[in-house]
Amino acid sequence: MATLKSFSTSLTDAALQLPRHKAATANNRRDMKWTAPKAAVIPNFHLPMRSFEVKNRTSAEDIKALRLITAIKTPYLPDGRFDLEAYDALVNMQISNGAEGVIVGGTTGEGQLMSWDEHIMLIGHTVNCFGGSIKVIGNTGSNSTREAIHASEQGFAVGMHAALHINPYYGKTSLEGLVSHFDSVLSLGPTIIYNVPTRTGQDIPPHIIQTVAQSPNMAGIKECVGNDRIKQYTDNGIVAWSGNDDQCHDARWGYGATGVISVTSNLVPGLVRKLMFGGVNPSLNATLMPLVEWLFEEPNPIGLNTALAQLGVVRPVFRLPYVPLPLARDHQSLSFT
Repeated sequence: MATLKSFSTSLTDAALQLPRHKAATANNRRDMKWTAPKAAVIPNFHLPMRSFEVKNRTSAEDIKALRLITAIKTPYLPDGRFDLEAYDALVNMQISNGAEGVIVGGTTGEGQLMSWDEHIMLIGHTVNCFGGSIKVIGNTGSNSTREAIHASEQGFAVGMHAALHINPYYGKTSLEGLVSHFDSVLSLGPTIIYNVPTRTGQDIPPHIIQTVAQSPNMAGIKECVGNDRIKQYTDNGIVAWSGNDDQCHDARWGYGATGVISVTSNLVPGLVRKLMFGGVNPSLNATLMPLVEWLFEEPNPIGLNTALAQLGVVRPVFRLPYVPLPLARDHQSLSFT
């Protein structure tokens, strides 16, 4: 009991010794200068949630060498959950036919319709099952920089090899904001930047890409503006992938693109690989054009989802707002596949 009393007394004495601040007067408050929280003004102030000893750790140079990357489709069960059996079969088909990477949860994979829990789970599942055979690039981009940072940290924590990042959409931002956004996510690991102004509403100008390309984690850009823009990058030593299947053959062999990030390769990965690896082949390119044009008559991934369901590769389950093509258009696609 005496010990407890002594301990209590020492706590009281310590409390009495705490510094006391004078109450601020109205004049004092008026003279005080507001300062921003440190996290808002110091770059990289946040503590990363991951170790740099990451499973399947890779470098930007490894990503730069990829010629065929498939923007993989996400299949669903009748209750709307992921159909991982169908997904695994689709990824295995990519590996067997020579695809070198997959974009998980991109536009084609309907990442925009996923919760982040679903998103990161699918990235982790892909790494766990296939990370030793194919590069797994997780779409962890967002129009919120904080959200993009957090999702990328989680994606790298579960082992993805690289991240895909889009520029902030809908709300857009200034050119200086674009640089700050990309600098914030590039610090986390190998990154492909994705420029598709028809979806984001804002083009990423080449001088912005040239600025952020100083980062050692910048693997390159998926460019959808066209082949002249791709040549502008490749002439300046920046790796570029065509984001347009209808232009990818010419981009690869005439404009210096490293390869393609493809939707069509979900269906015919072997043929798209041949287009990227086999040299100039206008005959094969012309043969594939009717299929490519059909796939993109409606916004992607409506055509792809319909074709894969027709072929029995996935169940005919769509997440709204996507709906199947009308029956007449369905039947037309069979002649191409």
